[in-house]
Amino acid sequence: MDTKGEVSGQVVVGRYEVIRPLGSGGMGKVFLVRDLETGEKRAMKMIRSQYQGNEKAVARFNREVEAVRHLNHPGIVKIFDAQYDGDRLFYIMEYIEGKSLYDWLGARKQLGFGSAVRVLALVAHALEHAHEVTIHRDISPDNIMVLPDGSVRLLDFGLAKLDDANAGLTMVGARMGKIQYSAPEQRRNAADVDARADLYSLGIIFFEILVGRRPKPGMKLSGLRPDLPQGCDAFFEKATAAKREDR
Repeated sequence: MDTKGEVSGQVVVGRYEVIRPLGSGGMGKVFLVRDLETGEKRAMKMIRSQYQGNEKAVARFNREVEAVRHLNHPGIVKIFDAQYDGDRLFYIMEYIEGKSLYDWLGARKQLGFGSAVRVLALVAHALEHAHEVTIHRDISPDNIMVLPDGSVRLLDFGLAKLDDANAGLTMVGARMGKIQYSAPEQRRNAADVDARADLYSLGIIFFEILVGRRPKPGMKLSGLRPDLPQGCDAFFEKATAAKREDR
């Protein structure tokens, strides 16, 4: 399949009819497809052509599939199929009709306290399940989808840490998480992280969705949103403590 030009109407492995592109990331492109066997819309993520011969890139792509297939939670995107189209690796996942938290926030600028807590609680519940198997390491508003019914889906486990043996794979095709949301220990050594790195990211997002921008050193929520309940500052400071043992 040639994904560089017009792709609408093409059928991948005799089953998935491409409808249109949805977006692209560091290592892959994503397309909306129709499963001709079931008639349902799905999303197809295909590795970029420049990485198809890169063993580490392919291994990391496979690791994303492995991470999500180990998980079963309504707040985590589902993967249904993974195979090759010729020499191009792809996988089929749940198609999410919604907006990323980034776009959702862009339209609203900031959220009320109740909405912010609800969204973060749903993400935290999905992460609690994910942490039984892996660490996401790339939690950001771009990787959280908000659906029309108010539910959320956590996406993009391409940087997930299943074990330390293949830590070098995270350097292929993307930097190790978005630096603005990465915990201090993750910036120093991406392999030396545990679940508390994801909690740090959630703390940054908590601040951002309440204020409309990411925090700078010394900023307090109470100084920018005096209407917020007491305890928000303490929660934010604990979640984003420089030392993970303090989170």
